[in-house]
Amino acid sequence: MQVLTAINSEIRARLTELWERTGDPALHRLSVGGQLVGPLDELRDFDPDDADAIEKADPESPEYRDWISTALMNCYRNTGDPHVFGLLYELNEASFSEAIRSRLRRTASSVDGGDVLHEVFLNIYRYPHRFLADRPESFRNWGHRIVRNTLLKALKREGRYSRMLALDEELEVRPDSDVRAPDRRAENAEIAKVVDRAYLLYLNVYWLHFQRLSAKERRALTMVEIEGASYREAATELGIRLENLKMVVFRGRRKVLRNMRRSLALFDRI
Repeated sequence: MQVLTAINSEIRARLTELWERTGDPALHRLSVGGQLVGPLDELRDFDPDDADAIEKADPESPEYRDWISTALMNCYRNTGDPHVFGLLYELNEASFSEAIRSRLRRTASSVDGGDVLHEVFLNIYRYPHRFLADRPESFRNWGHRIVRNTLLKALKREGRYSRMLALDEELEVRPDSDVRAPDRRAENAEIAKVVDRAYLLYLNVYWLHFQRLSAKERRALTMVEIEGASYREAATELGIRLENLKMVVFRGRRKVLRNMRRSLALFDRI
């Protein structure tokens, strides 16, 4: 995946394309190297003829790089545009992967980091309404909290929860420092395009079938899978017996997975 170490012409061009698709003023401002201030929902767009008058930001600064992901997430929250989500995925996959690997190395766990990463982005994809774009680092902090909670949930199933809590204090979220040779970066970029298309398809199919669940099933899955609530806590909030809650979660998962298999099988025939 492409690592954002500087705001190059390709990223600027893609931000411009996304602004043209969505009309998002923050993406427009970033595409011309403009400075942002939060909250983004209060930002007004500018006339393209006045682009030279926009106050410019330092494209090498961590704050500017943070604003790009935060603005993309805010735009996705407001529009649901899959192309916006695709660029957000590209720019953050590497740092999220490193955070997951760093934690797993300290636990001697058999948890699959790739599975955790997919679940992280699935959670981001499903719950954009919980995001608030009021600071440059909003998405970085929010995203890494999702990484932490998703991994804690996976480790809890393995009985390594207490060990993970101790290690979590040691881990500091750092900007991705991975630097790749130009030829490898180009090769990875081509692979990334294929992977991103497949992953976005998977997310859209999942979201489609998740939305078709009953309100109770959606809420139960959200509490257990995303918010990290125990079955007992979820049962109490929903006002049902523990055994019934477990059945609701089981049936909800089964419905989504069964219908996803059917939908994805249709794509295989195309």
